[in-house]
This record gives sequence, C-alpha cells and structure tokens, in this order.
Amino acid sequence: MDALSRLSTRVLDSALPSLPLYLLQATAVIGMIGVFLIATRRGGHAIEGRRVYIGAILGLIYLFNSWFVAGYAQGVVKLNLGIDILLISGLLGGWRGGVTCLLASLLARYQFSGTQYFLPASLEAALQVLAGIWLRGRIYPRMLTHFSLRLILQAWAVRIAVTLIGLVLGVAIIGRAQLPLLELATQRVLALPVSLLVLVAVFALVYNDAQIDAQRQREHAWMRIDPVSGLPNLRALDERLQRHWRSSDDRGNACLIVTEMGNLQDLLLRYGPLNDSGLWNPHNAEAVRRTLLHARPTDAMEIYQFGDSALAILLPDASLADLRADTGLPALADRLSTVIGDDWPGFRPVFRCAVVELQPPTQDDSSIPFRAVTLALNAIESGVVFFDDPIQRDSEVDALIETALDHWLQHADAPLYYQPKFRLQDRHLVGAEALLRMRDGDGHLIAPMRVVSLLRRRGRLAELEWATLQAATAFLGHCRDDGHTLTIAVNVSAESLRQPGFGARLCTLLEQQRIPGAMLRLEIVEWTEIVERDVVDANVVVLLAAGMSLSLDDFGAGYSTLILLSQLSVAEVKIERALIATLSDAKSQSIVRFIVEVAHRCGAIVVAEGTETPAQEQLLRALGVDVGQGYLYARALPPEQFRQLA
Repeated sequence: MDALSRLSTRVLDSALPSLPLYLLQATAVIGMIGVFLIATRRGGHAIEGRRVYIGAILGLIYLFNSWFVAGYAQGVVKLNLGIDILLISGLLGGWRGGVTCLLASLLARYQFSGTQYFLPASLEAALQVLAGIWLRGRIYPRMLTHFSLRLILQAWAVRIAVTLIGLVLGVAIIGRAQLPLLELATQRVLALPVSLLVLVAVFALVYNDAQIDAQRQREHAWMRIDPVSGLPNLRALDERLQRHWRSSDDRGNACLIVTEMGNLQDLLLRYGPLNDSGLWNPHNAEAVRRTLLHARPTDAMEIYQFGDSALAILLPDASLADLRADTGLPALADRLSTVIGDDWPGFRPVFRCAVVELQPPTQDDSSIPFRAVTLALNAIESGVVFFDDPIQRDSEVDALIETALDHWLQHADAPLYYQPKFRLQDRHLVGAEALLRMRDGDGHLIAPMRVVSLLRRRGRLAELEWATLQAATAFLGHCRDDGHTLTIAVNVSAESLRQPGFGARLCTLLEQQRIPGAMLRLEIVEWTEIVERDVVDANVVVLLAAGMSLSLDDFGAGYSTLILLSQLSVAEVKIERALIATLSDAKSQSIVRFIVEVAHRCGAIVVAEGTETPAQEQLLRALGVDVGQGYLYARALPPEQFRQLA
C-alpha cells in the first residue's frame, strides 16, 4: 500500500507541473479555432461548406500543438489536446474534415513521438475521429441553434468513453508492462476538466458563428421581401431569373405576366396615402393567385411585387404560344379588378397586363425585361397584351423615333395635333395645346411618353422640344394668315430652358416667321432641380420680354409647382387631370378652389385639363376655373381641322 501511495505521489508530482502548460495549449487552440471561424465565415450554414477547411486547420493546429508539447513538456507521457482536436474535427468537419485532420495527426505522431507507440496512438486517433463523426450525426445541426449544456456533456461523455477504449487498445497491443499505464491514466484524468472547457468554448464559438450567419440570412431575406405585402420583391425576382438561366436547358421556357393598376393615382386622390395597408397585402395576393390563370395549377406560378401598383407572375414552364391558347387569360384584367376592388369600396380599379416571353439576358442587361414590360404596358390602357419578340420590336421603335426626330429638325414638320381650349364662361375658343402624335410604319399611334422617355434617356429631349417649337411656329404662321390671334401652348421642360441662348434662339425663330410673341405660350412640364438656374432665369427674361407667356402643367401634382408659381411670372396654371376626374369628391373640390385662389392672386388664369362631362364643366365654372380643355369640347385635332374650327 505504501508503495502504491508513493507511486501515485510521484505520478502526480510529474503531471501537475504540466497542467499550466496544458491550459496554455487549450487557450491557444480555442483562440486559433475562433480566428479560423471568423476568417472563413460566409453565407449559408455556419459550418457546412467549410468541412475540409475545418479538417485542414485543425490538422495544422494538431501539428503546432505536437511540436509545442514535444519541445516544452516534461516526462514520458505529455499532456496534449490531440484527442480533443481529433474529436472536434469529426464533429465539425464530418468525414472529410475528420480524415484530413487524422492524416495531419499521424504525420505529427510520427514526426515528434517516433514509432514506439505509433500503432495504438493511430488507432485511438481514428477512434476519436469516428466518434466525432458519429456525434455529428446525433447533435448536428442542433448545436448551431441551441447552446445547450446537455449537448456539451454528451460530447464530453463520448470523449471520455473513447479515451478509455484507447487505453484498453494500448494495453492489448503493447502490453501492460511496456506501457506507463498509471501515469498515462492519471494525466488523462487530470486533462478532463480542461477538455470540458475546450468543448464548452468550441460549442460557444460555433453557436455564435451560426447565429451571425443566421442573422445575415434573415437580413438577406428581408431585403428580398416587401415589408407591407410580404411578397418577394424585384431583387428576389432578378435572382430567381438568374438561377433559371443558369439551370435551364431550354432558354425559352419561361414567361412573365406583369399586371399594373392604371388608375393608382385616382385611388390615392380618393383615399389618400395607403400608409401601411398598401395596395397589395398577403390576403389579396393569395386571392390574386387563386384568380390567375384558373386553368393552370397555382403551384406552377410565382408571384412577385413589381412595384406599388404592379405584380409580376413568373411561369417557369410556359411559352407565349401556351398562354395565347389559354382561354382564361384575356379576362385576367377584369378578374383582378374585381378581386382588388373588394378592398376599396366604391372604387373600380383598372388593370392592364403584359405577357412577355423571357429571353436570356446579355452581359450588361438585367434578367428582368423592364424595357419590354414598359413598352407592352404603354401599348394598352386596359386588358391583356402579348408582347412578341420584345427586343427586336423595341429596337425597331427606338430607331424609328430617332430617325423621325432628325427629319423633324430638318423640315420643321413634327406631327402635332392641337387640342382646343374654351373659356368656360361662354365656351369661346381661346387657344390650344400642341400635342405630339407620332405613328409607326403600320399607322399605329406611338405613345407620346414612349417618345419622350426614349429621347430623354438618349439625351435628346431638348432637341425634341425644339422640333415641336419649330412645327408649332410654322402652324402659328398659318393661323396669323387666317386672321386668328389664338395662343398655342407648347410643352417645354427644364432641359430646354437650361440651354444657354435658348430664349434668344426662340425669339429669332418667331421673328423669321413674323409671329407675335403673344401667340406662343411655353407650358413648363417635368421641372427638375437644376444647377444652371442663372441660365434658366436669363432665358425666361428674354422670353417674357418678347411677349411670350408661361404656363405650369399638372399644377397640384407636386410641391415644386407651388415653388415655380412663386418664382416665375406665370400667365396660366393647368390643374392636374386626376383632380378633375375626382371632382365629385368634396376634397378634390376644396383643392381646386385653393388652386384657383392662389393662381388668381398671382395673376394667372386656371385651365382644367381633362374636362369630359357637362357636370364637371358646371362644377368648374362654379369653382372659378377660367378655361376648359378635354373631350367634352374636342379631342386633339389635326392642324387643318383645328384651323377650320377656329
């Protein structure tokens, strides 16, 4: 008994001095694992996808730890973290990471410990890796979502059990006489608390790593979900289409249906800002899904929010020919109006739908065919339009518009129609507004905003406005010859007014045609914040001095028009047509009354654009509006018809 006590005391005396060094190893290993997780963190699962990296880095840590222990630890049996590193490699890295770390451990064993105990040590190392892989199947991925003491103790118990099996294997292979069994067992028992500390730290690091990645995934999802409707947004649609083009063998097997409310502005005027209710919400989005293409399975559709007033329906396995044959599709816009109208009593929404067959994007283009969708929607006011070969048609229309502009500039013959303006008091004709009416080669009307949008993007909006001024001036010459002194309004934006010398150039044009300046009125549209305000002011001074007058278009549609009214000498303001459309509403009447009062105090007359019914005319007259313009009196007329009317 005394001999055994002395032996135990000697073993403890040799093992205890190694504990501080063992704690230092544990600190270093925990720190290196933490640095590795930070350096290699990326989206997706916290550990999945990095298994080989985990095995490689843990193998390097094993090599470093073995070199450190071999150089600084004392005694035949040296405390080290090899068992824990191997277990962790299997737990976090699976069989890929575990095998990688195991190979590094065998190299370290051979390099720093020789071949005396190589076989049992190798078997024990393999057991630890296998135990880690088995443990991974038991607690992964729960360890990523729960920092649980129970899971940690389960891993620690496996570590203890495999350590005991390793000791038994060592005795069986080498023999008890050749193995310092007591010293080995004592040191491994002393190492158990530190081993538990290492496992706690590793579990905490992995859990924290997983929570950071989980938060990133939530943020990634939030950026792709509309917060009001809960529908995927345009970013989500773009990524979905990119995945489609990467994985699809058939590049033409997808269609996009974009449905847009055409009278959203009327809805806003009637009900005010939608605030948190939104036009789309999870309830009516699901109703839309049930309504859409009732002949098709709803699980074959994906709905995305395309904008405040538009939804996009992706059909991954449909072609334009398939949808043309769908008998339920032409009634889609009407069904949508019924579904959405239930949420807004007394209001009838008007929808238009564009069906576009998707094409693989070029390197510089978005996966979403914005241009094709815009062109298709602009082609109709309501109903459904199928857009064949949007890229070819788009480029043809673009080329036609730019070629036509060059011709207009050379020949001063831009195709202008003139919509009459009548004094409300006695329906006397007082002037007209010049409106662009361009047609394509088949005689179909090209939407004016289509022309304006293209030329603005191409930096040629000022050229378009000069072409319309040339044509309007030539028309004024004919009116002068007829003996009429009407005022013709031509749309002009800040793009023209900020051109140096624009005022003098226009005065020269009028002088060449012997046109009095009072016959031309510049209707300011789409005013934007500009830095060349001194140039604009100089041009305005020249224009007013020549007798020309200014008009503000769409007054009441934005705050900027009030600013312009206070800054410019304006002869006319035009009420935004959406206000006239809702004139039966008391709020709209109050707004119109306010506009009339402000305009009259500033010395300007008021024009009601979009006057369409006798009831509207009567109300406008009662509210003090001076001039009416709209279908009640006449549509925009060709030049000769307008001269006959005058």
